[in-house]
Amino acid sequence: MRITPVLLLLSLACSGPEPIPGAPFAPEDQRFFDDGVDLIGDPESLEGRWREDWATELDQRVRRADAVIYVRIRTLRTDLDLDRRTTYRLFPESERALLGSLPEDLVLAAREGDAGYAAIRQNEPRIVGGALVLFLKWERPEGAATATARWHLSPATEQVTSRVEYLLERRRGVERSERGRVIVREN
Repeated sequence: MRITPVLLLLSLACSGPEPIPGAPFAPEDQRFFDDGVDLIGDPESLEGRWREDWATELDQRVRRADAVIYVRIRTLRTDLDLDRRTTYRLFPESERALLGSLPEDLVLAAREGDAGYAAIRQNEPRIVGGALVLFLKWERPEGAATATARWHLSPATEQVTSRVEYLLERRRGVERSERGRVIVREN
């Protein structure tokens, strides 16, 4: 059988977009994947309600994420659109994937007015080059051909990464006994 250009184009058009991992992006996900950054390196320094909020938000990010990856932001670029609104574009470089994977051409965008925009504006120097944990969730509105990366960055300090790795083990059904033995629970 001879493949004509028309058949080739038809087969490509019918293949459809690749599926996006994870559950659909729910309205409550907006709180946890705010296209922003927190720079709380030592959560033990927080007190009361702030400490509880930090722990809850981290737990929910780990539970809901399609990907959790240690990254470094090598480039941060700002764009200005015709309406004079600024967009930050962060270019992450994967250091180690804990869950899921980082698309090679992923650019993290935060537009003026987005929940996480102000934190990026205030902390540009601390973001570029720093070790960070990327929590990534894909949002694809019904009927849309492409998905948008929704994300949050936290510092990859010992206190944060040990909690993230513990929560990921729990998500996978792995528990540690008091003596350090690993117990895997099958669901």
